[in-house]
Amino acid sequence: MALTPLQTTELARQLMRLQHNLLLAVRAQDWQKLRGLDRQLLALVKQLEQAGVKELFTAQLSTLRQNYQHVLELANNELKRTEIQMKQFNQKRQGLVAYRQTTEGKLS
Repeated sequence: MALTPLQTTELARQLMRLQHNLLLAVRAQDWQKLRGLDRQLLALVKQLEQAGVKELFTAQLSTLRQNYQHVLELANNELKRTEIQMKQFNQKRQGLVAYRQTTEGKLS
């Protein structure tokens, strides 16, 4: 399927807009929006492949790859931070339960 120059320009705009929104979503830590944008980008890249024009978007797709690496890095950092918080919470919770049992005289 051959694309007109107008269609090609529109696909380039969509790609740039989605990449921009992807970065905004990750900065805002809006993981649900990020998931939706990821799906949209995947569909757009598939559309480029099916149209046989993927090679026309080499520069944009290279930038997209770099952006995804950045997004993955930020998401992994957030995952680690959340895991640490959960571990700390569980440790504090165990201490609180032990304290309550001690102060209420309900040692097992």
